[in-house]
Amino acid sequence: MTPTSFDGCGRRCRKSLTHTLVYGECEHAPKPEPTVSMFHVYTDTDGYPSIGFDSYTVQQLADLIEPALRRVSVRLGPNALAMLQRGETVGLSGGEYADLAREAAHAIVHRNDPEATR
Repeated sequence: MTPTSFDGCGRRCRKSLTHTLVYGECEHAPKPEPTVSMFHVYTDTDGYPSIGFDSYTVQQLADLIEPALRRVSVRLGPNALAMLQRGETVGLSGGEYADLAREAAHAIVHRNDPEATR
């Protein structure tokens, strides 16, 4: 990257003669990590509810969901235990996957409720 090379850059870079490094405007800007934005309701400075946004990267969402998934218990029957002893893979039942999904969804929906732990 040379300081005078503005091929692919937008007007702001050319006008200021420096690279802004804003993704989508500057050719030399790094691509940002994808995020997920979700609404949340909070009490504003006037005491009334307001709507804001939380933004999460993949890792931040994983950090939010993992503790919830650890709360799900899976009980193995004698057939599954025998399969594990033989070194075979044991899958979960449909209900167990539903429990995992429900816990993950609960963790996301109640991410801002400190008393919402189950």
